Amino acid sequence: MNIDFGIAGKKYLVTGASSGIGHATAILISRLGGKVVLNGRNEKRLRETLSQMEGDGHYFIPFDLSNLQGISKFIEDCIKGDNLKFDGFVYAAGVINPTLIKLEDIDNATKMFKINYYPYIALLKEFSSPKVMNNGGAIVAISSSAAKFPDKAQAIYASTKAAVDLSSEVAAKEFVKRKIKVNTVRPHATATPMAANCFADPEISDRYKLGIIYPEDVAKSIVFLLSDFSSRITGQHIYISGGLF
Repeated sequence: MNIDFGIAGKKYLVTGASSGIGHATAILISRLGGKVVLNGRNEKRLRETLSQMEGDGHYFIPFDLSNLQGISKFIEDCIKGDNLKFDGFVYAAGVINPTLIKLEDIDNATKMFKINYYPYIALLKEFSSPKVMNNGGAIVAISSSAAKFPDKAQAIYASTKAAVDLSSEVAAKEFVKRKIKVNTVRPHATATPMAANCFADPEISDRYKLGIIYPEDVAKSIVFLLSDFSSRITGQHIYISGGLF
């Protein structure tokens, strides 16, 4: 039996698509018949993601989202690629740099916000336009469990993710008149290249009673939030715990 997720034939922007959660999400969307514009900074790895996708109509545009002034032009280029508006986007770009407060400095804080948060706001602004995004679409941002339950050395990282969550709640209220959903997912540490070292210690990996969280696990929750199966869900933050409490 074929299940219609309401994704086939729709167009999505996936940032951070060169690796990790963005990579896995782009591939899963393609398997469900969606069209994806891949974004990241590394063209070689974007090509690798593209090579693993199913269907056609996908393409990539390398662009550094920390170049905030260039985001409007970037979105214009995304639309010119096939002359189609978007039905949603996934914000999966992000960095983590654990730093104790006593060692923190404004340069690190600025860099983290410039990658983890400011581009998301800039993209929300672009996607608020009917010229960019169709009514009835969906937006999903990758937050983190740290937004609610921060650990030591996560003052700035957790703050960027909390900002993503709060801005998503506001966007959900502003976009609902166009029936656009805005949600986030809050995974615990995930076995991405960025966090691979976290799971080298069995004492850490064994705490995940349902198993280590992989990018493909998070991608499934993201696609659920993009799909028609979450048609009444907006302004929410979905925890992906792996059984870690």
